[in-house]
Amino acid sequence: MERDWERLGRAFAKARTAAGLTQEQVAERLHVSRTPIQAIERGRQPNGKAFTKVTATMRAYARLVGWTEESADRILDGQEPEQATPVPPPAESKSDLPPAVDRELRSGKTLDHAVVHLGGEDDEDDFRLVVIVKGAENMTEEEIDRRYEQWRRMRRHLQAIPGETDTPNGS
Repeated sequence: MERDWERLGRAFAKARTAAGLTQEQVAERLHVSRTPIQAIERGRQPNGKAFTKVTATMRAYARLVGWTEESADRILDGQEPEQATPVPPPAESKSDLPPAVDRELRSGKTLDHAVVHLGGEDDEDDFRLVVIVKGAENMTEEEIDRRYEQWRRMRRHLQAIPGETDTPNGS
């Protein structure tokens, strides 16, 4: 069955309008330019070619309009979007993280983490790189194992950065 990317685009545009948002506001909230939002709503990539997969921006757009991340796939398969379970607003946070980072940290399943201290031994600055490895809530054990193996290989590169590295959970 052919996936209907234009139907998906119309659904996104309708949901955006119902939420009282402009394309510019969606782009700003998703931390992208307006171009990918226009492309998604047209159902074609900016280069005019058809999309071949649901992108991370599409999944973030789905969350923004109150759908589950799987809603884009549902629409492409001829079904209706599924409303996400409302998430209570976060407690007043003293975090200075950008909203997009804060949102990503709250979504999905945390698989692992690493902290790489980038300062030298006699460097008084606490300068570090923090990596949080996240996966979709609905990942199968096989998918988690496959992605964890990819992360394990990448972590070796991070650990090669000069400085002290905290050992991630489970290692």
